[in-house]
Amino acid sequence: MIKNVVFDMGNVLIRYAPADFIQTFTSNTEHQQLLLNEIFLADEWLQYDRGTITKDKIIENVTKRLPETLHVSVSEVMDTWYQKMTPIIEMEAIVKGLKANGYHLYLFSNVSQDFHQFKHIIPGVDYFEGLFLSSDWKCIKPETEIYQKFFTHFDLTPSECFFIDDLPMNIESAKNIGMDGYVFDGDISDLKAHFKKAGIDF
Repeated sequence: MIKNVVFDMGNVLIRYAPADFIQTFTSNTEHQQLLLNEIFLADEWLQYDRGTITKDKIIENVTKRLPETLHVSVSEVMDTWYQKMTPIIEMEAIVKGLKANGYHLYLFSNVSQDFHQFKHIIPGVDYFEGLFLSSDWKCIKPETEIYQKFFTHFDLTPSECFFIDDLPMNIESAKNIGMDGYVFDGDISDLKAHFKKAGIDF
């Protein structure tokens, strides 16, 4: 029986599209791709989510790899990237409905400590009983270790949890450790259908 509903954050509760908002920093398409590749698609970003590298160190590393004309943009991106995200408003009703029906709600996200600068925009964030951030635990999804730490920290039984994430590999890892889940693609109706299939009232 499902007692707990676990939400990823990016592209589940808020829109995260770096390829789109990187365009606000430069109109040069070549420069856009460079910034995207060297910041958001680079290993440092995973380290940032893991909590094992500082923002200043990322800026130092990335500027060494990019032409001088983009150095200012690197700092601007790192200082303001999270301001470009917007809430997925439709999810607030889902969160409220689940809470009203007695489910325990948890946030389980790969995210840096910048989270504390924008958590207020997360739909229904006040209804969550626990916030589990990868950068607090120095590991990231889909690593088995982070799932184990999540269940242990909140004293949860995997089979009593249902996980919503936008990445198939993260749902696969959840299922491998006993937590059922659904890969969210933005279709609220399909999400509701999967809730019903799992016996979740909302």
